[in-house]
Amino acid sequence: AFKAGAETVMEPNGRMGMSNMWAWDEAPEPQVFPKTPWALPLTMNDFPYPRDHHGQWFWESGFDKDPLHDAEGIRDWNLRAVFGAFQAMKNGGGAQDHTNAKLTWIAYIGGPRESRRVLGDVVLTQDDIVSKREFSDGCVPSTWSIDLHYPKEQYAQKFPDNPFISIAVHDRRVDRSYGYPIPYRCLYSRTIDNLFLAGRCISVTHRALGTTRVMQTCGMMGEVVGKAASVAIRYGQTPRSVYKNHWAELGELLRVPGKASRETPTAPIEIPDDAMLLASSSGPPTGIDPAELANRLSGIVQDDHEATYQGAWQTSQGLKGYVGHGYHYAPAGSNATATFTLKSPAKGSYDVLVTWQPHPNRGNSVPVSVNSNDAVSSITFNMKKNPPIENTFGKAGQVEVEKGEKITVTIGTDDAGGNAHADAVLLVPRK
Repeated sequence: AFKAGAETVMEPNGRMGMSNMWAWDEAPEPQVFPKTPWALPLTMNDFPYPRDHHGQWFWESGFDKDPLHDAEGIRDWNLRAVFGAFQAMKNGGGAQDHTNAKLTWIAYIGGPRESRRVLGDVVLTQDDIVSKREFSDGCVPSTWSIDLHYPKEQYAQKFPDNPFISIAVHDRRVDRSYGYPIPYRCLYSRTIDNLFLAGRCISVTHRALGTTRVMQTCGMMGEVVGKAASVAIRYGQTPRSVYKNHWAELGELLRVPGKASRETPTAPIEIPDDAMLLASSSGPPTGIDPAELANRLSGIVQDDHEATYQGAWQTSQGLKGYVGHGYHYAPAGSNATATFTLKSPAKGSYDVLVTWQPHPNRGNSVPVSVNSNDAVSSITFNMKKNPPIENTFGKAGQVEVEKGEKITVTIGTDDAGGNAHADAVLLVPRK
């Protein structure tokens, strides 16, 4: 990108470094470790003891070295530090306690955290992240804190010009539950018309990179860029004009599960049966995860936030054990209804289950109806008590359906004898 003329930035010094992790173990018999005169001359006080037999991410150096032109030198310095530490453990001050110790693994490919960043139409900042600034093209959600690495002073004395142990300093003002959005306009170059970006090189400031750089977040960037590239190819657009002219279509693609695929940009999209459900706009569940529940029961779950409501329903999270982000409740005799609509994934026989959390103010005869093939069955539940199945579910009915057939479940308030409770409805194959 740099050689092609893309506008880039890189911190002159004080960057996050490169890590080479390593591992060791205890053998059943004594182990010999050769002298390594080329390694860093370390004592047991010069490095943090590798507990759990693991030299972790903080074996990191290169903070003021050129991460591009001296990448191999940074990697070699890390390896010299690892061998110097193990030399101290085996043949130095730690020898008595490490007779049977053996070096089992070293990451010979370094993991760099920071180098050049390509500037896009938006440069995401620390303030944007902390304030959860809304972007019309926010497309990559992240919940990682702003996590910047610096040399750890305790271990920087021996090699002050090139320390090899780091410390992570977190700005914990990032909302770890809901997160923040990375805009699409950070994912292409503002000076190279056909250049997409994903990973550590995207258009962010140094401090913002502390959160956007982590692997799963970078993986989601790749998914967005892949889908945007398909739109660009289909319509002969640039990354920028995809945003300007085809954002609605890209937005629809971003709602398609990650497992979806197609042979060409114009071919039909195929979604496998085991694709994950679309994440809620409310963030991760605070109760039972609907996706995990569906997977455990091999069924379909519709949470209360997906239902259709008539009348005076209220929301709450006070009664624990709910599915998703909470539940709805409405008073008896208020003519309020909550309607859940499910679609059968395959032809077969299914149980229809409802969930609720008991409370003395809940109804003792809450009406629930199931409509399938224009056949309606009804039942009432005593929601003052625990549900009869696993203290979680009540069986509202049984249906025989074709693939793709709709089943509606309505929770009412007429003659309920207390508050009606709407949490989740499940469609589970009969065994």
